[in-house]
Amino acid sequence: MLDLHTHVVPPSTPFLQRLARSDPRWVRLETGAERGRVLVAGQVFRVVARVCWDLDLRRHRVQEAGGTGQLLSAMPELFAPWAPVADGFDYARAFNDWLATEVSERDGFYAGLGVVPVQDPAVAASLLADVAEAGLLGVEIPASPPGAPLHAPEWDGFLAEAERLGLLVFLHAVGGAAAATFPHPAAANAIVFPADIGVAVGGLIATGVLARHPRLRLLASHGGGSLLTQLPRLDFLRAGTPALQELMPEPATEYARRVFFDPLLFDAGLLAHLARTVGDEQIVLGTDYPFMPGDPLAHLDHPDLPPGLADGIRTAHPRRLLDLLTRPGAA
Repeated sequence: MLDLHTHVVPPSTPFLQRLARSDPRWVRLETGAERGRVLVAGQVFRVVARVCWDLDLRRHRVQEAGGTGQLLSAMPELFAPWAPVADGFDYARAFNDWLATEVSERDGFYAGLGVVPVQDPAVAASLLADVAEAGLLGVEIPASPPGAPLHAPEWDGFLAEAERLGLLVFLHAVGGAAAATFPHPAAANAIVFPADIGVAVGGLIATGVLARHPRLRLLASHGGGSLLTQLPRLDFLRAGTPALQELMPEPATEYARRVFFDPLLFDAGLLAHLARTVGDEQIVLGTDYPFMPGDPLAHLDHPDLPPGLADGIRTAHPRRLLDLLTRPGAA
């Protein structure tokens, strides 16, 4: 099994003493023998297992469970969208250097996705060449970054540069202000995350961004969330709206078929519908390891799934995506 949606928490976050002293909102990790405490503004945000930072132990545990590799990305709370741009830039470079080193020392079992200062799309774009040069396969960014949505013109240069460099852009749902209105984080995760990722991918389709960037590699977390309910409505409205036809020369569903998705929909019927909509090969294994409780992929064993879909998701489909990323110019 090759898992493309997993998270790490570097033990030295936020890396630079200057940052650690500058603002208490920088995430800090206090490590223990088996568990660590993630602190935000001095308060415990989350208790995490040692596999979040100990990549040798992590590899041992993953291989024991039948895993063959992982694509590592930052815990979303590490995006630090509130930070000043200069601090965000320095922090992103430090995180990317750390991850590139960790990945390179482990014989290809891991691959990595960097971070960028999402506070400023132009500055984020300027860091992408360094990401590629470090050997990272792309970047993880929040589905709803601060300042402007991903489909806004401000982000076009960033997406164009990622497309030029052949980097993967992993869109991860985030809670944002809406999450704070729920009485428990799990409730916010269940309700806000699917909406957040659906708006992000749907927005890139409906505004013509994916039409302008046909070779952009996108991976959407959480199965694309509400996108499945948006596509038929968007295609219905496009059929009678010339302005939408200009933005999207092809039906919305055709653009969705260019995006990769993890299978975190928690329902075999929804997963089968996603496969019919975007194509089996666009669904790649992703578990949200090590943060999702229980077995988030139990529905992969449901008898109603099309034959071969589960096996493809676990092995062939993620390998195909990684091959596309490591072979420049691959179709």
